[in-house]
Amino acid sequence: MLRETKKVDIDMISEIVNDNWKRIYKGYVNPQLLNDRGCEKRTCELKADFISGRLAEYVWEEQNQVVAMLSFGDTEDTDKKGAFEIWRIYVALDFQGKGIGDSLLTFAEQKAKELGYKEIIIWAFKENVHALSFYQKHGYILDKEEYLSEPYLAMGVRLCKKV
Repeated sequence: MLRETKKVDIDMISEIVNDNWKRIYKGYVNPQLLNDRGCEKRTCELKADFISGRLAEYVWEEQNQVVAMLSFGDTEDTDKKGAFEIWRIYVALDFQGKGIGDSLLTFAEQKAKELGYKEIIIWAFKENVHALSFYQKHGYILDKEEYLSEPYLAMGVRLCKKV
């Protein structure tokens, strides 16, 4: 079940996001982002984002347990002003491969359409071939590649899709 995020969900969301970072990004993202301090900082950033309301935030529940999250809103990419950006899609590792990511992406695309956006963008790390394949399977095309300096120290890829 998809629903809007509540304050009580933030700890579980942080656990899902940090677990994904530690397992999926290991070996190609700045290791300082994957240690305990990096995870604590990311948890604070997730809480700040939620409190600010700058993004629409949703969670996916299975049997009253939060197992995935989605964040979207306006992009901050200056060359894509007015585009809709999917900022985060994270699914708990035990729930990946069950169609939840597909449902979250479809929901975000529908929201973009309803809100009158003409283009959707999403960033992924270049070495995250699973994510790149997932987005390309859903019609996203590679648009831009750039080195993401501090704090990431990794190559990033922007993908786009017309709405």
